[in-house]
Amino acid sequence: MHIILKTAILLLLIPFIKPGYSEIKFQDRVESYSLANGLKVVLIEDRRSPSVVNSIWYKVGSSNEVSGKTGISHVLEHMMFKGTKNLMPGEFSSIIKRMGGTENAFTSKDYTGYFQKVHTSNLERCIELESDRMKNLKLDDKELKSEIEVVKEERRLRTDDNPVSKTYEKIMINAYGMNEYGIPIIGTMENLESITKKDLEVWYNLHYQPNNAIVIIAGNFDTNQVKSYIQKYYGRYKNNKTSINSNERIDYTTKESFDVYDKVSKPIIFLSFKKPKFDKERIRELYALDLFIEIMDGGYSSRLTRNLVDDQKVALDIFLSNDTYNQYPNLIIIGGTPRGDTSPEKLKSKILEQLSIESIESVTDIELNNAKARIKANNIYKFDSVFYQAMQVGMLETKDIGWENLDNYNSIIESITLKEIKDSASKYFVNNQVLTTVLRPEK
Repeated sequence: MHIILKTAILLLLIPFIKPGYSEIKFQDRVESYSLANGLKVVLIEDRRSPSVVNSIWYKVGSSNEVSGKTGISHVLEHMMFKGTKNLMPGEFSSIIKRMGGTENAFTSKDYTGYFQKVHTSNLERCIELESDRMKNLKLDDKELKSEIEVVKEERRLRTDDNPVSKTYEKIMINAYGMNEYGIPIIGTMENLESITKKDLEVWYNLHYQPNNAIVIIAGNFDTNQVKSYIQKYYGRYKNNKTSINSNERIDYTTKESFDVYDKVSKPIIFLSFKKPKFDKERIRELYALDLFIEIMDGGYSSRLTRNLVDDQKVALDIFLSNDTYNQYPNLIIIGGTPRGDTSPEKLKSKILEQLSIESIESVTDIELNNAKARIKANNIYKFDSVFYQAMQVGMLETKDIGWENLDNYNSIIESITLKEIKDSASKYFVNNQVLTTVLRPEK
């Protein structure tokens, strides 16, 4: 209901968003600085409500792991709630709950984050609690054994018992091996079973230190007061002497095509295109690619849905995944479910037709302007919640890209030309090898 309403509002906004539209900018409300120990701090003021989000982001995720120890970042995230020298297991969460607040954590390929959303009067206590976890984590063998079983069950539910998720995992491993984005966030079942307390202690001491972390606070707070809290609780910490080394790459072979058989009623096809890591030197090219993808898959009236689902009726659905700010080489994945008697091979050819040079050359100024308007309308919702603001900033800061790109994005998008769209689309889809995967019903 909420999603449908938001979509309707967004569509109503589009005709009124004109070139030169002056949106609210992060730079108008953000202050960033670093402590002497290297801890970066980003403060985002938003006084529309009495709530505040306190978060800390560590620049470590599955892409930093190695074969044999996959899933360790996610397991450590779970163990961060299992007590410190000053708190009993689960006590952190109980304190936040008594405040009337909410809290959680997340692990990605690039970072691990922790946050609490509370009334501003409880902010100092949250900063104190979070800083305690940075240095005083207490790992217990019994708690670890129990939590490993929780993570294993999470893997069963999210990956092993989910044919699409399992296929995505196989696609990434095929493209990159057990390196960087090829490493599954949840880890392999074999690796999860072998993680020890010593492994976690090493990982914690290596990555959970001030110069590898970013504190992001968003919401209603007194800036000078918050700065004093951060200095008081985080400023006393020194960095560990252990250095973070780059991982040795694992050899792998990429297949141009392969099939996966699982419990699905109809086949699903996945077409993957390799994409290099985000590079500020190619920012216009990458943002032009974003616009082309918006034209192809930016809503119910996008080209892929309109042409393949509605008009030609060769697909039941179409999906597309792309990360603009990928820290390592990644994949653009496009696919769908064939309709009726349509074979996966035929749907593949129809998708590639939509990505052909002829199709790309047919993109119009009207489509481009509509895509720009939709992107701007979507960006309005950056300020819907203080949590979303912290997330947007954190996802860029942990990749060393910088929150400033949130403001630059719209102005650059507005200046992208039709020629740049076509050139970028041709580079990434026409002049790029396609890797094909078909998820088929079990025989």
